[in-house]
Amino acid sequence: MDHSTTRRTRRHSRLLSRLAVAGVFALVLAGLQSGVASALPATIVVHPGDSIQAAVDRASNGDTIKLDAGTWTEAVCVNGKGLNVVGAGRDLTKIVWPDWGPTSPPPEPTTGLACWQAWAGADLEGNPTTLRDDVSGLFFLNPAGPVNVTGLQTRNHPANGIIVWQGSNINISNTMGTAHERYGVLAAASTNVVISNNVEQGLDRGAPFYSGTAGVSIGDSPHANATVSGNRVVGYNLGVFIRESRSGVVTGNSVSGNCVGVLLFDDSATEIPNVNGHVQGGNFGLQNNTSTANNRYCIAGRDGSQRVSGVGMAVVNAEHVTVKGNVIRDNVPIVPAGQAGLTFPPGGLVLLSLSPPPDVNNAVDPGLVSYVVVTGNTIRNNVPVDIWLTRAIPGTPLRAAGPGIVINNNSCGVSDPPGFC
Repeated sequence: MDHSTTRRTRRHSRLLSRLAVAGVFALVLAGLQSGVASALPATIVVHPGDSIQAAVDRASNGDTIKLDAGTWTEAVCVNGKGLNVVGAGRDLTKIVWPDWGPTSPPPEPTTGLACWQAWAGADLEGNPTTLRDDVSGLFFLNPAGPVNVTGLQTRNHPANGIIVWQGSNINISNTMGTAHERYGVLAAASTNVVISNNVEQGLDRGAPFYSGTAGVSIGDSPHANATVSGNRVVGYNLGVFIRESRSGVVTGNSVSGNCVGVLLFDDSATEIPNVNGHVQGGNFGLQNNTSTANNRYCIAGRDGSQRVSGVGMAVVNAEHVTVKGNVIRDNVPIVPAGQAGLTFPPGGLVLLSLSPPPDVNNAVDPGLVSYVVVTGNTIRNNVPVDIWLTRAIPGTPLRAAGPGIVINNNSCGVSDPPGFC
């Protein structure tokens, strides 16, 4: 009897021990699950009347900022965070800045000041001025994770609509931008960039013949790995602008009413915040784009010395570029009465070698335009020529092309030098 009682007691003790272990395991598992749940990205909904900047400041890297339909007057700075910013639609969610013009300077922001501060520059007449590069609709500075922006509109900002600087894994799609003074959408010093299906409209505020630098741009990006596709840009100085960047494709875009439709430019130096760098621009494909009637007259260039009009597509100093399957039509230069003549050769497709400007600090020679293959394009009704290949002209910054230029199997009318059409 005593023996059996002892055995039952031992069995009961073992059962209690097993239950205790199971309980501890369940508690540990619950704790782990709770910890995982707390680490999951959050979604912060911003209603009309709320502050987008306040939501951004509260968010953590990887979170989603969901914007309801409505209008916000803000310049939003996202410093050090990769976020998803999702609007209700590009006609419904609007981030705007008050109207301004040459006689009414844009107001300074009261928020968003953690991004680039004021920097010294020059206006189009070369007079010293102070520029604010952080007065942008959405400015992502040094994001620690992917950046995704979709379904919203930006308008009227003195700098940019949407800009990402020094980011990776960027996707900006299905947005609209209007009347930004510099760029509609810009990815700078970045890698793995997708800019797709956006609509950008420039505005000339009467600083005459200037309506924003570019609608869509990749800049200062040696490993861009960029896809710029399906965008429509109207009325900027430059429609699509690839500057000091390497590796990517520009495809399926529609550009019209700009001074230059598409410009791929190996510049002599990078821009702010690093003015001492250089990227060997190239390794890009310009494919299946439509560039028509880019007939605006622009005062452009770092110092405002360039006079540009009537350029459908241009490759400047870059190398290893494919130009294929594009439609480039009806690009006709216009020089308004009383204005200086053009300093940039007009034409449907312009392949150009320029000397580095003498007035840029730490400028290096970007080299000659070279290893460019131009095939299967329709290039028609452009003035003065459909295809223009650079040559050295004494007394000008124009130089001859480098090796590897192949131009064949295009539908075109007039080329200079002859023989390409």
